[in-house]
Amino acid sequence: MGIIRSNAAFYLDARARGVDFARTLTLGRQRLYVTPAELAALAARYRPDLRDRIGDLRYGEPADAFLKTFLDVRDLQALDRSAYEGAALTHDLNVPLPAHLHQQFDVVIDSGTIEHVFNLPVAIASCMQLVRRGGTLFLSSPANNLCGHGFYQLSPEWFFRLFKDANGFSLARLVLVTHPFPGAELSPRQTWYDVVDPAEIGARAPLMTRTPAFLMMEATRVDVVPVLATPPQQSDYVARWDAAARTDVARGVRRAIFRSLPSRLQSLATGWYQRAILCTLRNGRAFRRRSS
Repeated sequence: MGIIRSNAAFYLDARARGVDFARTLTLGRQRLYVTPAELAALAARYRPDLRDRIGDLRYGEPADAFLKTFLDVRDLQALDRSAYEGAALTHDLNVPLPAHLHQQFDVVIDSGTIEHVFNLPVAIASCMQLVRRGGTLFLSSPANNLCGHGFYQLSPEWFFRLFKDANGFSLARLVLVTHPFPGAELSPRQTWYDVVDPAEIGARAPLMTRTPAFLMMEATRVDVVPVLATPPQQSDYVARWDAAARTDVARGVRRAIFRSLPSRLQSLATGWYQRAILCTLRNGRAFRRRSS
């Protein structure tokens, strides 16, 4: 587990917008996978006051100094299944979080843990419960082309339904990052895309990419309520269940025309539309390229 350039920029941007990292918990003891050149660029953009202090930070070493220096963390703790990497708190995220750890941290950072936890609903509930009211949760997890990396690859829909005005959280940002090598820390080229909620566009946003991709999320805990009291439902299914109450005449006409075509032509047209537009980053309704 480690912090790469995209993670670092994501957290530094949040700090610049006023997110308080004073009391921070990381899932697992983090290592720093940011090169000296990348550190210099980040310092120039976000922390020009630290330009002369980046020489103390070493690639591949524990990220404690980066977190404390660049993000102004005063109390840094790590939680892990065991203490073998020096975590101060030991807890198996497959089981519910002890009550004494609820609402203890300004920021909780997961830069690549929850996809390795089999009992995912319990793990994400614990991540939420660790955050105090007004605090922030950062999650980074594989989205595409990393089958076998962990138990799961997660979709944007999962993040939106869990954190967009749900479970006491407000989702601030969800960004998709593509990178050329399976090891994101080995990838000098990382491209960012803002992700649009499928519920807003009224359709799924499936994605096939030639290179690996992961998602970075920032969400604020605005209220302390029971988390996952109601299981989230996928937005397009909810829309279908409610469709009986609405009539979309234009869509009905288009569907009737399409269904008048021979079945083989329907399948061919649908397949090429999926391959060329719908399931790609050219789907501008769902994915919007941005500068990192």
